[in-house]
Amino acid sequence: MAAFLSRSTSRAGVIAAWTLAFTSLLAHAQTGAASGAAAVARAVLWGTAMPPAEGTVDLPRDVQPLLSEYRQREHAFRSALKAPPGATSVEQAVFDQRVAIERVLFCLYPRRDIARVAATYASDADVSSEWDGSADMPRREAAFIDDLLRDLQQKWLAPYLHLIAGHRKLCASQMEGLASDGARSALAEEGRRQIAHAGNGGQPLIRVAAEHLLATDRCMGR
Repeated sequence: MAAFLSRSTSRAGVIAAWTLAFTSLLAHAQTGAASGAAAVARAVLWGTAMPPAEGTVDLPRDVQPLLSEYRQREHAFRSALKAPPGATSVEQAVFDQRVAIERVLFCLYPRRDIARVAATYASDADVSSEWDGSADMPRREAAFIDDLLRDLQQKWLAPYLHLIAGHRKLCASQMEGLASDGARSALAEEGRRQIAHAGNGGQPLIRVAAEHLLATDRCMGR
């Protein structure tokens, strides 16, 4: 009886070990598959550096040339914005965000007028240094973009603006400061619709970011 228990325990241990190994490999594969899209989303939403090619190999083939061009434009980018003299730490943080926005637009849209448009939008955009857990700041950023979209001359910029506004609404719906669960749900649904609209706008990198946000349904912090 003791021998039987020992053999059974040993067999069970082997099965458990194989199960754990398989689960770990599956989790690793799933994480790896999501990592490229997550990195692209963070780069577009917050202006972080686009990962190197080996970090985005899981993404579709039609996206790869645009990723390569985006990285090349990152290296070529030179900001037209001027840092405020004697800036406080908060002012410097806001300025850095404006430069990040300018860089994202420059890298996303290889147009002749993009340097001017990117600098103009980045200097006007409603940004804050920190949200501090309050829904007010992302809601304000989204409201600024929605106002701009109502009379937007550069229609080609709309997918990016919809993505940012939709993301900020999704973030606000998941933060403190909203009056009721109904208000949170309505804002979240509005954000999802705007993100989906951005993904249908034809820009492949924005589509990748939008699909990632819709799949995770979570605010992506800086």
